[in-house]
Amino acid sequence: MKHITLAAVMLLGALTSGAQVNIDSEFNDWTGAIPDGWFGSKTNLAASGVEPVVEANDTIGVRLINASTSHKRFSTTAVTVTNGEAYDITFWVRGQGEIRTGVFDERSTGSGYSPYNPYVTVNTTTWESHTQTVSIANSSALAEFILSVNNTAATGIEIDRVTIAIGTVDPPTAATIAEIQESTAPDGASPLVGTVVATQGVVSGLNGTSGFFLQDGTGPWSGIYVFNAPGTLAIGDAITLTGTVAEFNGQTQLTGLASLNVVSSGNALPATPISTSAGNTEPYESVLAVVAPATCTAQGSFGQFTVNDGGGALLVDDVIYAHPFVVGTTYSITGIVQFAFNEWRLLPRFAADVQLFNSVADLSSTVLRSYPNPATDLFTIELQRSVTRAELRMIDANGRLVRSELLTGDRAIVDMSSIAEGLYTLSLISGNSAEHVRVMVQH
Repeated sequence: MKHITLAAVMLLGALTSGAQVNIDSEFNDWTGAIPDGWFGSKTNLAASGVEPVVEANDTIGVRLINASTSHKRFSTTAVTVTNGEAYDITFWVRGQGEIRTGVFDERSTGSGYSPYNPYVTVNTTTWESHTQTVSIANSSALAEFILSVNNTAATGIEIDRVTIAIGTVDPPTAATIAEIQESTAPDGASPLVGTVVATQGVVSGLNGTSGFFLQDGTGPWSGIYVFNAPGTLAIGDAITLTGTVAEFNGQTQLTGLASLNVVSSGNALPATPISTSAGNTEPYESVLAVVAPATCTAQGSFGQFTVNDGGGALLVDDVIYAHPFVVGTTYSITGIVQFAFNEWRLLPRFAADVQLFNSVADLSSTVLRSYPNPATDLFTIELQRSVTRAELRMIDANGRLVRSELLTGDRAIVDMSSIAEGLYTLSLISGNSAEHVRVMVQH
């Protein structure tokens, strides 16, 4: 078969009506140490990590070497793309390492980069083909399609051919989080893997800059992880989004988001009460849950603690928030149930998620009423009985302590006039007892 070079096909595309990108690169033609049509401005893989693959005196592909765990980009030169297009990227690969695809299109989020597709783990001496899809979110004449690699062997991974062509954009499948998550597969894989879905929910937790958790109602199958930089999202934001269902290391995810819209903010998020043993099961993956009473039985390494309500052990991890648990102490713990590194664990999000559990004190008998809610200026908390000394803490939706003051008597009046709009938790803490009031601030 006659090899069609990347440069030639890109030129043909530029001359046709619509000028849609149509790349077919077999890495036959090189200028110096660089394959033609590649090593664009977004490439950060060292030139020393790019080598030709030569067989029988014929250059048949490219070898990419990046043995580190930090991904490196190998991108095309600039091409023109249009907002709303979707492209199928097909590549033939062999060797050992991890590879995924993405695109830079100057979009307003992610520093101009799309969310990356899940990694493909390569460990073979024979050629295998993979196809991933990227969606364009901004019309640009400076777009670059990306191969992202890491964890390669010293000999790298080899790519024989890359084709990038406009795909068929099918309308997304409307699905609830429960319909995405509920599974009868032995490994818990979603029945909608690979499907582009439109769904909705309320942001229940932020996982740094890599993703966030989404919740729709309560109970089993009601939560999911979204692999996408959260940007300005906050806990309590109700959103709609379109993305692709994927499985990564045993966790069901939404990835490759094509759209994300914030509908409202400051929404309440009730946690689902579960046992510690249920926290080790597939139905509660990515669900906002609470375990109580749960006694800390052991401290492990890497910020992990083991808690148990008498029915089974559950790990609590510091992935989002690190709490100084004390072995032998009993707690009420709210957090996201996560499956990662072949183990289940509960992830508290901030300080208010961890409370001492007092089986004697009636934690619901202190507050008589609180008003007005939403609050614009002054917010009043009336107590059933006077307290001699208690601490009133105000915590925002991201777990930050906004205010702390001592309270005596039977009433607290909190000035909200200078507090930013949003959902807050007011925690009344006295000894081993605590009670929480949620309030929406709107000016």
